[in-house]
Amino acid sequence: MLILSLPHSAQPQISSIFNILRRRPLSKLIAPSTAMVKRRQEDDSVAESERPIPQNGTGKHAAPADQNEDEDMSSGSDGDDKEIVNVDFEFFDPQDHDFHGIKLLLRQLFDADATLLDLSALTDLILAQKLVGSTVKVDGREGDPYSFLTVVNLNMHRGDAAVQSLVSYLLERSAGTPLEPHLRALLADSNPSSNTAIVLSERLINMPAEISPPSYKMLLEEIELAVEDNEPYTFTHYLLISKVYAEIESKLETPDGPSRPSKRHKSKKLFSSKSAASSTSLSQTFNFHPEDEIFLSRATGDNGAHAVYRYKTEVPEESADAKRAFQDFGILPKGRMILLSRDAFVSAVEGMQPST
Repeated sequence: MLILSLPHSAQPQISSIFNILRRRPLSKLIAPSTAMVKRRQEDDSVAESERPIPQNGTGKHAAPADQNEDEDMSSGSDGDDKEIVNVDFEFFDPQDHDFHGIKLLLRQLFDADATLLDLSALTDLILAQKLVGSTVKVDGREGDPYSFLTVVNLNMHRGDAAVQSLVSYLLERSAGTPLEPHLRALLADSNPSSNTAIVLSERLINMPAEISPPSYKMLLEEIELAVEDNEPYTFTHYLLISKVYAEIESKLETPDGPSRPSKRHKSKKLFSSKSAASSTSLSQTFNFHPEDEIFLSRATGDNGAHAVYRYKTEVPEESADAKRAFQDFGILPKGRMILLSRDAFVSAVEGMQPST
């Protein structure tokens, strides 16, 4: 069991302690050491009521949920608005009953262009991969996935119609960007010397970013185990698909007249990225996922390349403007591709792990 103590500043929506527990069949348990395997086996034999209560960052035991609620209500008179919420995030292999949850997350990932891809077939492929990939849940194995992370082995599934459609889409969206020549060389059928992993990852909007480091670490461990078993998972490059957004100044009129953009606080620009956009847009973009900054920092020189692209079936800017909330700017989602060499990807995953 891995216990994370998160500071209040790490996740604005949730300031809490997250117990991250990977429940898998022992034959597939990803364990960095023998001690971890033994600990997991011991945990299985211990009743829930006998397990130790997780500790918070100060070394004190976290109180039960109902006790926390009572304390929160009683502390209101003291002016202390801090709240501790205990949530257990569990990591599982993708299961057949996760089909609809993963497909919805894929639809969220590809946004306006989701209808251009065969997401059902792509989800089936993800579920069929038994060696790599994880979901994150809070309601046990039978619950809905709140997050997923996996790779599509391009050399293994190149003949799959859904993968061919995805590759064509990515090549089309990279057209005119510095990423295009790299992708055309790596994704070409006549390049047996390389094997590219297409990394697919998405999570619900309110999921904490702290689930990403262990997710990616588990992915690398699974790939290493697959290679040890002589499976064709020796990747030379990793292509990450992600989402970003640009802010659109409101052009809608208010009851008092034309809207005027208010002064923006720096706090609204967390996780901003000044990376080069595609030829269709040069505006500044912002990350939905803060870990993208780490991947971008490695995508330089011979280690990789990246590009931001507008969706082919993108909604009009007026629609994004109309959907703004609690601010004077509309949000226009875009796509991003980050290509990394194997060494750069491993370095990025190691760089996002919390220091011990």
